[in-house]
Order: sequence, then C-alpha cells, then structure tokens
Amino acid sequence: MEVSYWRHPAEIETVHEVENGTMYTIEVYTEGSKIGDNVGAAEIIFVNGKLVHKLKLNLHGHCCNIQAEQIATLNF
Repeated sequence: MEVSYWRHPAEIETVHEVENGTMYTIEVYTEGSKIGDNVGAAEIIFVNGKLVHKLKLNLHGHCCNIQAEQIATLNF
C-alpha cells in the first residue's frame, strides 16, 4: 500500500473490550520527545473516559526522539 493511504499516527484508536457482559472503552496515549539533552516519555490510559494510569519518564540525554517514542509505547 502506498504511503499516501496509510492512516495518520495521530488518529485516535479506541479499543472496546467486553468482560462479563460489560463493555469497556480503552484509550491509550503515548508521547516521546527530545529538546536538547532533555528527553522524556509519557503515557496515559483512560477506561470509560476515566484516567486510570499515567507514567512520565525522564530519559538519558543520549536517547533520541525515536527511542523516547518507543519507550513510551513499550511501557504500555
């Protein structure tokens, strides 16, 4: 498939999970960034619109932006 047809990574993906007959809506947001030697990664998770988990990590200044993005995703 050509790149022009790929979904944009910023599009929100919502997961619906059913457990014991109850449907739960799960949303996960991750972010990694680098400005100079300041590198960080973060994630937040909502279940049915309620914040249930958040994580913020300060990473070593040698990490690149891509590594920060990957770490944010891996910690989920």
